[in-house]
Amino acid sequence: MKYLFIIHFILTLSLSLVGQNRMSINENKVIHLISKEKITYLQVGNPNLILAEIVVEHPNLVRVKATGEFKQESSLSVVSEGKMYCIRLNYGNIQKNSFHLKDLKGVPANLYVEGLLREEDLKSCVRMILDKKSKGTIVRKCKNDGVHFSVRNIYLKNTALFFEMEIRNKTDMDYDVEEFHWWITDKKRLKATNTQEYEIYPVYQYYEIQSVPAQSKIRELFVLSKFTITDQRILRIELREKALGNTGRKLNLELKNKDIIKAKSLYAQ
Repeated sequence: MKYLFIIHFILTLSLSLVGQNRMSINENKVIHLISKEKITYLQVGNPNLILAEIVVEHPNLVRVKATGEFKQESSLSVVSEGKMYCIRLNYGNIQKNSFHLKDLKGVPANLYVEGLLREEDLKSCVRMILDKKSKGTIVRKCKNDGVHFSVRNIYLKNTALFFEMEIRNKTDMDYDVEEFHWWITDKKRLKATNTQEYEIYPVYQYYEIQSVPAQSKIRELFVLSKFTITDQRILRIELREKALGNTGRKLNLELKNKDIIKAKSLYAQ
C-alpha cells in the first residue's frame, strides 16, 4: 500500500511539473537549456520528433530542436544539480532561445529512479542476469586489435531496458576504459550536423569498469529508459580506450530497432 502511494505521488508530481514547464520548438532554431552544473541525464519523449543533446564542450548545456513540424505533444526530461526537470514540448514559434533550469520547476531526482524501477527490483534484475550463463547468444559484436566488444543480450523489465555487454581482452596488455558513449544516428553517414545524431545516457551502470585485465573478459550491465528508433536510424554504442593523445582503440556496436524490440522479458526468466 505504501509503495502504491509513492508511485501515485511520483506520477502526480511529474505530470504537474510537465504542465508547468512548457516550451515551443521548431526545426529552424535551436533552444538551449542552461544549468549551473553538469547535465547528468537527458531523455527525449519521442526521438523521431525531437533532437536533444548535451553539448560536449559545455556539459552544462543542452541544445534542443525539432526534426520537422509535428502536431502531437512530446516531452524532455533533464537531470542536473540533483533535480529532475520535465518539460512539455510543442511545435510553434520560439519566444526565447535559452532557458535556465533554475527558473523551471523540478523535484529531487531520486524520486524518478524509483519511478523507473525500484532499487530492490533493479538489484534483483542485475543478479538474475549475471547469474545466467551466456549460451553463445550475441546481439551485435565487433573487435579491434585483440579486444572484442559485444552486446550479449537485451532484457526488458517494466520501462527499463537492460543491456548485457561483454568486453574480452585477448592481448597481454590491460585495456584501460576511458568511457562509453551511446548515440542515436542516421544509418547513412552524411555530412555531420546537429540534426543527424545525438547522445543518450544510461540511468545506471553496474560495475563502472575502469580496466579489462590482459587475457580476461568482463561483463557489464547498462540500464536505459525504454525506447525505440526508426528504421532509418541506428543505436551506436562506442567504447573508448584511455590513451595519450586520444590514440586509444575505439570499438563501435551498431544496433537496429529490430534488435531493441526483441528484448527478452525478465518476467519469464
